[in-house]
Amino acid sequence: MNATEVCIALNMLPTVGPVRLRKLLKVFREPQQILAARRSELRKVEGIGNEVADQISNWESTVDLAAELKRVRDFGATVITQDSPSYPRSLREIHAPPIVLYVWGELQERDHHAIGIIGARRTTHYGMESAKKLAYQLAYAGLTVISGLARGIDTAAHQGALAAKGRTIAVIGAGLAKLYPPENAALADRIRNGNGAIVSEFSMGIEPDRQTFPMRNRIIAGWSHGILVVEAGLNSGALITAAQALEQGRSVYAVPGHINAPSAMGSNRLIQQGAKLVMDASDILDDLQ
Repeated sequence: MNATEVCIALNMLPTVGPVRLRKLLKVFREPQQILAARRSELRKVEGIGNEVADQISNWESTVDLAAELKRVRDFGATVITQDSPSYPRSLREIHAPPIVLYVWGELQERDHHAIGIIGARRTTHYGMESAKKLAYQLAYAGLTVISGLARGIDTAAHQGALAAKGRTIAVIGAGLAKLYPPENAALADRIRNGNGAIVSEFSMGIEPDRQTFPMRNRIIAGWSHGILVVEAGLNSGALITAAQALEQGRSVYAVPGHINAPSAMGSNRLIQQGAKLVMDASDILDDLQ
């Protein structure tokens, strides 16, 4: 197995995950050494109990690596590791970066300079138009727009970047073969065939669930120089992403919304708490310089 295949195998082990992988790599240094380690050596690592050590030692009984590699090839995707030049530099800096990224489309050098745009799925016309306008302006200025391909603000952000003939990356909370939401399949095709890529840390057939979306959100926050929240309710997942961005030392921006709109209560509160108010892309561009 080459280094990428080893990383894919480790990523497919359900009991491991990015946090444990980080601890394992701190001890064993190289992914190949993790799979080669004895159970007794694995158990000495903090957070690695008998179950995890046994699964790593018997990884071939859990992971069908040949089938996964075939799915990647048949899909026309690629898999990159943290050693790849196209792996986002800023993403390497977060607490538990993905050991692999599945990429459908193409990543470019300019994608290291990115802004995340997130917000509510159930949004208003004002929110959609604001997201499209700001994504257009930011993409036109040369930033790659990153979002999550979800309904609402995410969709508008991708559309705005594409309209500017700029770069946009969709980070999804499922495997590439389980694209979600399905109604955005045509948008995903536009992104990967035009100026961008669909990216996931999950193996090809992983279904979306409550755990995969927060994991997706940390990638959006970690990849981006800053996060722009365009309409978010008080319980929106966008607020969690904004909090992750702050933890990772990123800037957080927010578009002011109607004071009586439930879909803007969260984003308005972010401004109260110190997020930079954005009315035009220049507010972000000037701040990032």
